[in-house]
Amino acid sequence: MNAKELLQRYAEGERDFNTTDLSGVQLREVDLRGVSLKKAVLFEADLTGANLVDVNLNGVILRQANLAEVCLAGAKLAGADLAETNLTQADLSGANLWRTMLRKATLCKANLDRANLHSANLTAATLTEASLSKATLTHANLSDATLTNANLKWVDAAEAIFVRSQLRGANLEQADLSKAVLMEADLGRVNLEAANLSWANLGRAIVDGVNLTGANLTHANLIDARLTMAGMRGAKLDWAELTKANLTEADLSWASLQGTNLSAATLCKAVLIDVDLRAAILRGADLSQAKLDPGCLEGAANLSWVILPSGALQNASAMPKPNFTD
Repeated sequence: MNAKELLQRYAEGERDFNTTDLSGVQLREVDLRGVSLKKAVLFEADLTGANLVDVNLNGVILRQANLAEVCLAGAKLAGADLAETNLTQADLSGANLWRTMLRKATLCKANLDRANLHSANLTAATLTEASLSKATLTHANLSDATLTNANLKWVDAAEAIFVRSQLRGANLEQADLSKAVLMEADLGRVNLEAANLSWANLGRAIVDGVNLTGANLTHANLIDARLTMAGMRGAKLDWAELTKANLTEADLSWASLQGTNLSAATLCKAVLIDVDLRAAILRGADLSQAKLDPGCLEGAANLSWVILPSGALQNASAMPKPNFTD
């Protein structure tokens, strides 16, 4: 079917175009509100600026299509194939993108507020400056995706995968990232204030200059993470793993680090005012020039080979030198 026939039949009141092959059609700026295109094929179609509000596109194939500035608010796109599709500045607010394929899709400045992206595949997708406020990203795969300066405030991304993702400058305030995988992700200067990162995996992540004020990082994995100059006031890091983490000049004032493993961590010039370090492991940690309250280290489980703020070694003569190569 070509574009002319489709538009004529639509004008006559027809709305069911399910399974229709519309590959390569030119439908720029058309109004197809309320149409059903379930499992239709629109490979390399051009729908730039089209109005597709409340359209049923479940299972549709839109691979390599141009959907720039398209209005897909409230659209049904569950199980659709939008791999390598251009969705720049598209409106997908409230859309259902459950299990949708969006690999290598371009979603720069797209509106995905309140969209359902549960289990969606967004690997290597570009979402620079996109808005995903209150969106659902549970179990979604965003490995190698670019979300620079994106708005993810209040997003539900529990158990989502962000391996090697670029999130620098993004807003994740009050986001749910519990059990999310953020290994080797770039979270530099990200706003994670009051975010839930409990049980999240941030191993080897770049988290310099991040705002983690009041964030929940209980049981989180931050092994080898770079947290230089991170703002972590009032953060909850109980039982978190921070072995070999770099917390140089980080502000941990009023943070809770009960049972936290800080073995071989670098805390040079870090601020540790009113910090709870009960049962924390600081074996081999570097606290040189750190700002500590008197008695701050009382109750810590292991202080062997710690470099104190004065530069002195704690228990150096009594304990064998630790090996952190494993």
